[in-house]
Amino acid sequence: MGSPRAEVISLHNMAIDVNSAQFLLAAKKKGVSFGSVLMLGRQCMHVSPAKMVPLLEKNRLPTGNFDTAKPVSGYAEPLFEALGSTQVHSLDNSNFEGAQLVHDMNQPIPPEWREKYDVVYDGGTLEHVFQFPTALKNAMELVRLGGTLFLHTTVNNWCGHGFYQFSPELFYRALSAENGFEVERMTIHRVGPYGAWYEVADPNAIRSRVELITFTPVLMMVQAKRTSIKPIFSKPPQQSDYTVLWQSSSPGGSGAKKPKYSALKSWLGPFRTGWEFYRRQSLFNRRFFRRVSRKD
Repeated sequence: MGSPRAEVISLHNMAIDVNSAQFLLAAKKKGVSFGSVLMLGRQCMHVSPAKMVPLLEKNRLPTGNFDTAKPVSGYAEPLFEALGSTQVHSLDNSNFEGAQLVHDMNQPIPPEWREKYDVVYDGGTLEHVFQFPTALKNAMELVRLGGTLFLHTTVNNWCGHGFYQFSPELFYRALSAENGFEVERMTIHRVGPYGAWYEVADPNAIRSRVELITFTPVLMMVQAKRTSIKPIFSKPPQQSDYTVLWQSSSPGGSGAKKPKYSALKSWLGPFRTGWEFYRRQSLFNRRFFRRVSRKD
């Protein structure tokens, strides 16, 4: 696409906001290599140069790609270059925005694309692909051994935005050792630049479904490392509490705890029942959601 970056429409679905920018900066600080990067959809920058430059300066990264005299940053290549990328490509269903790789993510990727990139970044593509398991597998296969898959995607209150909203456990189970991956970090946040970040517990680790009710849209950021090369989804992921039940010798066996609200007695009354239900399934539940710093 020949138009200058500054002319990009700011309402583009696939974009890096201040949350994902800080998430990537934290990953860089902890040693993630951004040598070769593939964006699923050419990502726009929803962080102005005036805000991006101080973030880069705090992390001792170069700022020359951002002109603070301009109101918008355009596409996201300058950010990845500041993070150390020497090659930044994008993959899309057409080349209308200059994607280097043109492919329908509903279909398996060509074998020669596998294990090609240090980082694969999705900031809003997968929820729009009907054949989601195929699209996720494609994204995972594009990552080389030791590389990282980053996802910034929808959780709650996004009905109509795409085909899907996602549960955190989906990615804990899919991005697992069984498929050659390890989730290194998973956080959720409300839409907007000032919302708190919460680390999400792995349901398998705490032996409980991690459920959430919110009144505002919530997004999830995932960082997963490719630790080995294995056939992906040769065995379909299963929800962890069902796996425990199937492995138990008796119904309702070890680890298969029912939610507390299901055991509440009818005489407690609707208010108390409703409060317990919400408290357990809201961000107040510190067993499920631990507040963390954006800098960690």
